[in-house]
Amino acid sequence: MKNRPAGSGLALVGVGSMLTSMIAAGFLLGYGLDSWLDSRPAFMVLFGGLGLVGGFLKVYKLLSRD
Repeated sequence: MKNRPAGSGLALVGVGSMLTSMIAAGFLLGYGLDSWLDSRPAFMVLFGGLGLVGGFLKVYKLLSRD
C-alpha cells in the first residue's frame, strides 16, 4: 500500500461532476452552433462526443496521479 498525502482524496471529490460538465458543455456548444447555422444536430453529436472523450481523459489523468 502506497503512502498518500492526507489531502489527496479531496482532489477526487469532483471527478463525476467534471465528467458531466464537460459532456454537457460539449452538447451545449454543439446545440448553439446548430441553432446558429440552422442545421441538423450534427455539431451537437460531434461536440458531445468530444466532450465525452475529453472528460474521460481528464478523469484518467486525475485518477492516475501518484
